[in-house]
This record gives sequence, structure tokens and C-alpha cells, in this order.
Amino acid sequence: MTIYPTILAGSCGRRNWTETFVSGLKSNGYPGITFALANVLGHLSRNENIRQTKIASRAGLTKQAVGQFLDELEKLQLIERIPDPNDGRARLVRYTDQGKKFLKVADQIKTDIENEYSAKMGGRNLTDLKNLI
Repeated sequence: MTIYPTILAGSCGRRNWTETFVSGLKSNGYPGITFALANVLGHLSRNENIRQTKIASRAGLTKQAVGQFLDELEKLQLIERIPDPNDGRARLVRYTDQGKKFLKVADQIKTDIENEYSAKMGGRNLTDLKNLI
């Protein structure tokens, strides 16, 4: 019998995943990180500086919304904005050392969640579910 991801989405769907992810962040020392902030962080380049406009484009958000999220992330010392050497008006965004540590924690939480889901529904069904959502 095939178990279709659309059926499993109710019990193992995006809302449950999000709640588990944010809860994991809180229990690992990141109580100020909401899923929205984590989502913006996920659109930053891990190895290169990136402009705010590119983050907005990747995330499907306005520059103003991304700017507000970046303000919060800067207060949490996970990112920093630096002058763009190619454009005096622009600023580049990059992870701080603390932000890079956050990434390692977030990656582990994501892996743990995916392993749990895979055990519940099987690897192929998990892949199908991820493709759906």
C-alpha cells in the first residue's frame, strides 16, 4: 500500500515542521528566532556577501520587509551589514561568527526533523512531501 504525502501532510506537514524547527531553535539557545527570521537567514549566501535586494528577490519579499527582518537579525548579532565596495550607496549582508554557529545548529535541527519524518513515512514519501510543500 502506498502512503501518499498529501495524506501525511496533515500530521507531518509544514505547520508541524515549522513549530518543531522553531522549538528546536529555542531549546538550543535561540529564543528570538522566529520562522520568518530563519527563513530570511536561509536566503543569505553562506560564503559570500549579498545585497538586501537579492535577499528580497530570493525570499519573495519586499526590500522594506527584508530590511526590517535584517534589523532584527543584526540586533541578535547573527548578521552584519557592510559597505559595498562597488557601490557607495549599497550595503552587503553577511553572517557574523555567531550567525555561522547558528547555521550549524539550524542545519542539525533540520536534519533531525527530516530523520524523524523519514522514519515515520519512509524516505521516498518524505522526498515527495518535500517536493509538494
